Amino acid sequence: MSTKFSKPVPVLMYHSVGIPEKKWNWNYLTCPFELFEDQLRTLRKNGYESISLMQLHDYIFHSKPLPAKPVVFTFDDGYLDNWIFAYPLMKKYGFRGTIYVNPEFVDREGGVRKRFDENVQISSLPTTGFLSWDEMREMEKDGVMSVESHAMTHTWYPKSDKIIDYRHPGDKYIWMTWNNNPEIKYKLQTDDEALINYGEPVYEHEKSLSSKRFFPDNGLKEHLCNYVKENGGKGFFNNDNWKGILDQEAAKYKSVNRLNEYYETDEEYHSRIRWELTSSKSILEEKLNKKVLFHCWPGGSATKTGMEISDILGFKLSNVANDILDIRYKIENNDRYRINRINRFTPKIYWDGRSFIRYSDGPTLLMQIRSFTDKGTRGFISKGTLYLYKHYLKYFNHHTVEPRNI
Repeated sequence: MSTKFSKPVPVLMYHSVGIPEKKWNWNYLTCPFELFEDQLRTLRKNGYESISLMQLHDYIFHSKPLPAKPVVFTFDDGYLDNWIFAYPLMKKYGFRGTIYVNPEFVDREGGVRKRFDENVQISSLPTTGFLSWDEMREMEKDGVMSVESHAMTHTWYPKSDKIIDYRHPGDKYIWMTWNNNPEIKYKLQTDDEALINYGEPVYEHEKSLSSKRFFPDNGLKEHLCNYVKENGGKGFFNNDNWKGILDQEAAKYKSVNRLNEYYETDEEYHSRIRWELTSSKSILEEKLNKKVLFHCWPGGSATKTGMEISDILGFKLSNVANDILDIRYKIENNDRYRINRINRFTPKIYWDGRSFIRYSDGPTLLMQIRSFTDKGTRGFISKGTLYLYKHYLKYFNHHTVEPRNI
């Protein structure tokens, strides 16, 4: 039954849903599937109904009615476990959601892999990987998951000539492996040591859509990588002063060589943003035989120019991002704010944002949603989370994910 809805609409943001993989740098993005099911069970028991992004858009801009207790589910990045765990659980409880996909990360080997609701041992299921086109088509056909745009690359690029580090054992610069091997990004949710160029300089960097790209000198990179190989390879980094040594080698190379390095022009930068958005949209539409109308900025990487291009391409809604920090927490996903941006929150509680994160169980998520819809975004952030922190600690005793710094 639909009714005129005046409160903010909660939009939930997930990434991975399944079994946390210890080797993954961003394993804190995995909501354990048992907790995810508890969340769905609780929401269904309490009368919540999922709505699509198109329904949300029509409510915001045209005041069209919604169910009495609406909720939107979104999943970023297109991880394989969205197929293995999230999809069958969403189907079981009668919910539907949206997966934002980067075509560069789609599994090129194709096929449909086993899900946890099939006759398999859960321990035998993969804990990393990305969706294939076949899996996306199945979820789309079933009406449980809709696939939308997350741009193309979802990576980082150098933004200046300032060297801040060098690739070394145990580092967190997997995006450099992606950039050097774009054709196999779908295999690289965790880094492949065989592909790491130890000694490669790490420049000051930014999300790929956020700023103009700096193109470093390849000769310097080759010189430093060869230096590491000739001085012990991985063993070179047993020297406590390895960074100082590489800094000296870099300075020495620069002093006797003319560097071939440059920045993108404004025109080239804008053209690259246009390529990211246009290509993602067109590839998804071709592969899935559908219109792609919604977009999610990877890592909050929207800019004024990016939003202008997004509007020209006809995207109806995108997520709030770093380009509107002054108003992002005022956006409440209702017809009071007729803006084509949506505010999302993740069903988890942070303590310090780095050392560990605990995901909400069903009752706690219910409290978070009620806090959001009753008080809006500002009330949710300032009071709701503190209330949960103080009074619902007991719900988080058994599901801790320890992330690695990024």
